[in-house]
Amino acid sequence: MSQEIERESMEVDVLFVGAGPATLASALRLMQGVEEHNARVEASGGVPIEPPTVLVIEKGAEVGDHMLSGAVMNPKAIRELVPDHEQKGFPIEHKVTKSILRFFLTEKLSVAAPGFATPPQFYKNGYYVSSLNRIAKWLGEQCEAAGVEIYPGFAGDKLLYQGKRVVGVRTGDMGIDRDGNPKPTFQPGMDIFAKVTVLGEGVRGTLSKQLIHDFQLQGMNPQVYETGVKEIWKIDPKKHKPGRVIHGMGWPNYFKPVSGMFMYDLGDDLVSVGYVPMLDAESPFNDPHLALQKFKTHAFMKDLLEGAELVKYGAKTLPVGGLYSQPKLYVDGALLVGDSAGFCNAEYLSGIHMAMKSGMLAADTIVEALAQQDFTTKTLGGYTERYRKSWAYDEHWNVRNFHGSWELGMLFFFLNQPIRMATGGRGLIDPIKFGPGHEHMKKLAQLPEGERKKEEFEFDGKLTFSKEHLVQFSGSAHEPDQPSHLVVADTNLCKTQCAEEYGNPCESFCPAAVYEMVDDTEKPGERKLVIHHENCVHCKTCDIADPYQVITWTPPEGGEGPSYDRM
Repeated sequence: MSQEIERESMEVDVLFVGAGPATLASALRLMQGVEEHNARVEASGGVPIEPPTVLVIEKGAEVGDHMLSGAVMNPKAIRELVPDHEQKGFPIEHKVTKSILRFFLTEKLSVAAPGFATPPQFYKNGYYVSSLNRIAKWLGEQCEAAGVEIYPGFAGDKLLYQGKRVVGVRTGDMGIDRDGNPKPTFQPGMDIFAKVTVLGEGVRGTLSKQLIHDFQLQGMNPQVYETGVKEIWKIDPKKHKPGRVIHGMGWPNYFKPVSGMFMYDLGDDLVSVGYVPMLDAESPFNDPHLALQKFKTHAFMKDLLEGAELVKYGAKTLPVGGLYSQPKLYVDGALLVGDSAGFCNAEYLSGIHMAMKSGMLAADTIVEALAQQDFTTKTLGGYTERYRKSWAYDEHWNVRNFHGSWELGMLFFFLNQPIRMATGGRGLIDPIKFGPGHEHMKKLAQLPEGERKKEEFEFDGKLTFSKEHLVQFSGSAHEPDQPSHLVVADTNLCKTQCAEEYGNPCESFCPAAVYEMVDDTEKPGERKLVIHHENCVHCKTCDIADPYQVITWTPPEGGEGPSYDRM
């Protein structure tokens, strides 16, 4: 159908896909850079750059709607981008004054490391406690004031090529029923042509996946991921401690899979609580949502949340492969930034400042491309050179074997950790190679007999909640009468091979109860997969963790999905 209908088109100089910290910082830095360039050439007699037309498209209904992060933010990048950001109202809830590392040893026992013994990875004093949702909104306002156009409610659906050059993006069609037929409200997607297209869609973005695949940009190692599940609670004011940030590890997952927790105090007596397991677990029943619910039953958390009120819920994947998992960052006509390019310092639990810096480096490259009117790899390749000379690269270099050390086992990790720190990130082996996370998943027959069934857990409805209940707190909304944006290539696989070999892990790893195996009333004795796409919180876990790699996350109609206010 998409090839038979007429589409509107528009042309811009620079197109950004996704309104996250990387792209918004990039768009703002681009406008600053053009001004700086023109001021220089005016003084020296060079040729100025015509004011560029810059457009940001965002799949969320509003800027910030789909933004979720453990937002304890290193202020390094925002200080570079907007030195007077505090005077301009940058949304800081608190500044960190107390960094705590806590070990959860058993269901009741936990201990905090002495302050002097807090490792540098967990020392966040001076960082900003904020909301990524509000950071994105603030950056969007700065961009619009600088002359950037932002179109929320438009999802990038397809890259447009001219030979081996990216020339723009097609937005998704809207108003299609579940059978693929146009409804009376049908609106075809638009073709947006650009001299440079910057992809900053977040983790496992649809267009980013397409670009990396089509141009074979994959790094030495594949990207690997964690899923962070996060809740915001309103707690007893007596227990609220502004400036406090806690990171922890141990119970209930210990290291199967490698997991961590975070907790920090927001304003208005709110606390943000998150649990983050790796997606390279051996068990098909690895369930990030369940891990957080169990964690909240720890004595420390029960005391904190006693009498508290749940306010918000959400989930998001994080790219944690590090430097050796980063793809090539440029092709003719396009650049990758932020999580789409793997800019996350996993060891230091920091990604926002890295994403912003990647966007700023991309923007400086685009300014040069506009000045030279050259949008090929000859000029856009300068992005990588700028990156290699930046503090963002230094950060990645110093933690380059963090995930690889875990891949070689817990004993090796703890043996290698002090050596890595003493050798500038190298450690005993450099580089450490590893494969995709989903390949770690074992078949049921390979597991000990006692681990071949999903763990039973009873949610109390006060402290712990089912996925179905929590989805209501994500604000997620999708039109039911549309094709599912979660595409399973072979649903027969689900009821036969996958059920037998893995016990349908999609029912476990999805934190939003999207996938459900039910009795097939038309075929007694058989089961079938039902996809509740309206529950989806856009975390991309299914696209990543599926052992057969037959699930593909695609953008739903523009404007749909979660609403992560304050997340």
